[in-house]
Amino acid sequence: MRAFLAAVIISLLVLTAGCGAGSFPSKKPQPGAGLTDSEVRIDQELAEKVKETAKTVRGVEDCAAVVINGEISAAVKVKGFNRLRLKSIREEAYQKITESNKGYKVHVTSDKKLFAQLRQMERQIKEGKVQSKSGLHKRVQKIIEDMQG
Repeated sequence: MRAFLAAVIISLLVLTAGCGAGSFPSKKPQPGAGLTDSEVRIDQELAEKVKETAKTVRGVEDCAAVVINGEISAAVKVKGFNRLRLKSIREEAYQKITESNKGYKVHVTSDKKLFAQLRQMERQIKEGKVQSKSGLHKRVQKIIEDMQG
């Protein structure tokens, strides 16, 4: 009976100790968080060049790209049997974009949802419907985080 009671107490201690570990903030502060609109630079011309570069990769149907503060975020659209080569297509697009844009930090994805989000941001920038550049920067940072995780 004592062994059973001791096992239950130890189990409860282990469970409560394990639950407490999640109470600390695990997210790292993002670089560039809290920028003002005047500190955010959007380069629409370079974004167009990045799209054309990505489209030269065999298998890429379309590309969406946003360039903010020295970071290039690009999403490639791949269809059909080319989806079997997603990793190699993504890597080739990354290499071509990086080679032609030295000094920029490049992020490339083939995720359909992220493609749609970047495409929506492109339209907002082209149409001048960006209400807050800092808000747009935060959204792009979230997409970059999603690309890596």
